[in-house]
Amino acid sequence: MTKKVCVVKGDDSSPEVVLPTVQILEGMNLDIEFLWPLTGDEAIVRYDDSFPQSAKQAIDEADCAIMGSTRTLVGVHGYLRWGKKCYANIRPTKYVPGLRSPLKNPEGIDFVIVRENLEGLYPGWEGDIGRLAPLNLMNDMTGLTLDTTLKGKFAVKVTTEDETRDICQVACQLALKRKSRGGRGKVTVSSKYNVLTQSDEMFRRIAEETVKEYPELTFSQVIIDNFAQQLIINPQQFDVVVMDNEHGDILADEAAALIGGLGLTSNACIGSDYAYFGSVHGTAPDITGLNIINPTAMLLSAGMMLEYLGFEDEASRLEGAVYRVYQDGKYLTRDQGGASSTARFCEAVKANL
Repeated sequence: MTKKVCVVKGDDSSPEVVLPTVQILEGMNLDIEFLWPLTGDEAIVRYDDSFPQSAKQAIDEADCAIMGSTRTLVGVHGYLRWGKKCYANIRPTKYVPGLRSPLKNPEGIDFVIVRENLEGLYPGWEGDIGRLAPLNLMNDMTGLTLDTTLKGKFAVKVTTEDETRDICQVACQLALKRKSRGGRGKVTVSSKYNVLTQSDEMFRRIAEETVKEYPELTFSQVIIDNFAQQLIINPQQFDVVVMDNEHGDILADEAAALIGGLGLTSNACIGSDYAYFGSVHGTAPDITGLNIINPTAMLLSAGMMLEYLGFEDEASRLEGAVYRVYQDGKYLTRDQGGASSTARFCEAVKANL
């Protein structure tokens, strides 16, 4: 059956990487139909709404979406993330020769952070501290009761058992797949379980319980601040790492820096029956229209999308074509020490295909 992919071009410089990526996918002659709703500034001009009903309908009609970076988490991004319940954010970090890593010895870096994508602090349950007075909150470790007479704000972090089990299952399934391709079959959980002895400890415990359901896998645990250090000291030790929302967001960005930045790292957000794929770097408004933004992250994310849709061989071909551009070194963008335009880089990828 024909697969349908909704294209969300994104804001500012984002269309400059989304459009050539889709053109490359179209050139691979796959059984994919691309849907092109208007969103963002284009939709505001036509509909006076950055996320009109026609865009929502296109997303719902598609099997998944490819999305450029947007300025906000509301509108189309919010609908894809929370509306379609894409609870697992998969963030690979892989070094190949030619990438401009700041490390002396980046060889062998190849791991994935699996981040819970819907809970934690990021839904933004916030307000004035005084609103917590009826709860009479007490810290189990210190015995202190929250002083709700203080002026200030609170933020609620929510971690549910079902969501945690779901994300840990995703991590284990990914570790199994990676092991079948030569990976280590290791799942590491990282959280602040030594201080947040209820929420983060529950996350750690459920991860351990879930990994025990897979005798082919091994389990390890690392406190989150130590994980940040270990990423610098010995990133080659990791295979699949599962984290909560805010920890995964921050540490996956740190991980990207190991190989040369967010412009090089792919990204997928997957739910039970929907997914969207695209770069996690910003919209880069300062270089809009200059044709110099690095398309690597978007291209590799498109490869993850192909695998999700069942085109595994084609996904491998696309990834290989991108990495051969780096190994050749002739057509790199400015952030990677080259002088090529976005378009020229994409032409080189096409040639490698």
